[in-house]
Amino acid sequence: MSARRGRRADGERGAVLVEFALVGTLLVTILAGAYDLGQAWRSGLAVIESARAGARVGSSQGVSSNADFSLLSSMKAALSSSGTLDDVTRVVIFKSTTEDGAVPTTCRTATASTSSPCNILTGAQLQALPASVGTALQANGCVINSVARDWCPTTRNDVQASADYLGVWVQIEHDHLFPIFGSSLTIERTAVMRLEP
Repeated sequence: MSARRGRRADGERGAVLVEFALVGTLLVTILAGAYDLGQAWRSGLAVIESARAGARVGSSQGVSSNADFSLLSSMKAALSSSGTLDDVTRVVIFKSTTEDGAVPTTCRTATASTSSPCNILTGAQLQALPASVGTALQANGCVINSVARDWCPTTRNDVQASADYLGVWVQIEHDHLFPIFGSSLTIERTAVMRLEP
């Protein structure tokens, strides 16, 4: 009886290694996926925080010609501190006219000036934003180095009863370390606030 057990134990050694390899591969895959999803979640939190910071600063600046510059500087600082500034692909400052605060479709996709009330910057243009205003702005407050400048700060309405709603939309491309769920994930976040008088 003991000889039979000894032979079975010797024969099962290879089976245990095969089972461990299968289970180990599955566990490593789950851990890698969990890590990537966690990092994407963290990036999403950083992006919504930057959008909120930008909208808060922009709404408090009202119709000041420096409103967009201050808004973008605030966003740039928030994104930089979270390590996601290099991942930004697009930033849109828009006039929100819908109940859900949706970004106009042309503002999401345009590569040139649009007829929609929005200002569009690429990630590279946000990164290139200087530390001080200098010559970065037009007289109406729009950032000179931007894809579209169709809703400049001095043209906005900050009258208490009918003030405009300022929206900020940020898009980043989050790269996965492990390509289990694809090589990257597009993260978009929006914040909308009413202009203060």
